[in-house]
Parts: sequence; structure tokens; C-alpha cells
Amino acid sequence: MINIDHWTERWPDHPVIRTFDPPRAVKIDIGRALPLGRGGASRADHVSMRVKTSALYMSGYLDAAQQFWVKMHDGQWLAGVTVRVADAGGTNLVEIDMLVTADAITEVPATS
Repeated sequence: MINIDHWTERWPDHPVIRTFDPPRAVKIDIGRALPLGRGGASRADHVSMRVKTSALYMSGYLDAAQQFWVKMHDGQWLAGVTVRVADAGGTNLVEIDMLVTADAITEVPATS
């Protein structure tokens, strides 16, 4: 988990960290959060079928819980999220804590 427990605000009226309690449900556009096609990442057709079917499946929109917003030195906001990632076969699940740019998240509408 990304630990912000000991962060001290210099100007409490203008916080740079805004938490959600409880965390809010969001979707992460993993292509925006991790642009994996850049910088020489290998294509899926160049790996074995074993890897294609049992490795992490990080594509499209993934379910996540947003814990907080944190402001960067240049004024941009990053979302502190826990993303649930399954393997390609859907039998395993891991939770990954990440900081992602604001354009990579979409709030999930509340259901009544």
C-alpha cells in the first residue's frame, strides 16, 4: 500500500493530498496509466502460449479503488489507486498499488 499516513500539510487549508474514506470505485484505463507499447515492449505474438494464458492481463479498463489524490509540484493531480489485475486465464488475482495520472481514471457511477 502507498503510505501517506505521515504526510504533514504545510498549508492545511490548501491540502496537496485528498483522501477518500471509504475508497471510491474507479476504472483505470491501463493503456493511459502504463503505456506499455512504447519503448520496445514486445508484442504478444512474440511470447509463448504459456505466458499469454497465465501472465498478468493488463489491457483495457480495470477495476480499482481510489484511495487519494496527490498534487505534484507542477500542479497536476495523481490518483493513488489499488488496481485488481487478473491473469489472462482469469484464475488468479493480484492487487497493485499505483499512482496514475488523472486522465487514466473514470469514476464508477453509484448504484442504488
